[in-house]
Amino acid sequence: MNQTAARSQAHTLWDIAEIERDTGLGKDTLRVWERRYGFPTPLRDTRGDRLYDPPQLERLLRIKRLLDLGHRAGKVVPLALPALEHLLQTSCQAADPPDAAALDDWLERLKHGKPAELRVALQQELRQLGLSRAIEQLLAPLGQRIGQAWLAGQLSIHQEHLFTETLQSVLHEAITRLDDSHPEPSQPPRVLLTTLPQEQHQLGLLMAECYFALGRCERIALGPRLPASEILAAVGHFRIDIVALSISLHASTREIAEQLALLREQLPPEVELWIGGGWAGIGRRHRPGGVQCVVNDEQVSAGLARWRAAHG
Repeated sequence: MNQTAARSQAHTLWDIAEIERDTGLGKDTLRVWERRYGFPTPLRDTRGDRLYDPPQLERLLRIKRLLDLGHRAGKVVPLALPALEHLLQTSCQAADPPDAAALDDWLERLKHGKPAELRVALQQELRQLGLSRAIEQLLAPLGQRIGQAWLAGQLSIHQEHLFTETLQSVLHEAITRLDDSHPEPSQPPRVLLTTLPQEQHQLGLLMAECYFALGRCERIALGPRLPASEILAAVGHFRIDIVALSISLHASTREIAEQLALLREQLPPEVELWIGGGWAGIGRRHRPGGVQCVVNDEQVSAGLARWRAAHG
């Protein structure tokens, strides 16, 4: 293909911002890999901007997952797609949790079942386990397992989307039932729930809202990908006590640390900044001062108890 991409091919190409969004790999990282490892090898549009074709996106998705599993960039970035897939399958098998067989049963149900059946099965698990235990013992591990299966080519995109949309619906229903079961008003603190602009995963945010709903907090849920300026505006408008951000494993450590530090500096001193999700678990040593990690119901409950004790 000619180095200058034709306009008519735009639907099969992604610019660097779209690649960053879809893979979680930072723009600076992609540029460094070009120089250091000779991959990716983007095309250029008429303005000289980078464009990436489908094979490169496929390789980058698999590289990102391998990095999340602990592999070093120098070992995986130069690999061709077949070698990446083989290494990913091997690594995913090694990373399976003890109840991998049960999670694989859910994968089979997702592959062959109907949407209504999947929805009923998830609702039954929530009733049997309770909301908190269902998230920590089933839903969070299952979400990770489905992500592994998709990257390993075991699930199609539409199957992964079916699971995400169905689970989001089931969790929204669970939160509504929980709120309706408590006729008294929610109690302080008032919590704003969102994600940083590059974070596209919504399930972690919704699971976090479940924990705060269990803690009987007043919640302002603004969905994902909120610019820092809008977070700050919402804090003032809604008189927020705690900003809670969900950050997935796919996030760039350096970029997240920089954004958290800047946001912490700009927030009023009395407003706390909490983070959860996969990055909060593995990125603790990169966490700026004044940012608290809460990754499960127990830690959220303890944090709320501490806040309420300090504020009477």
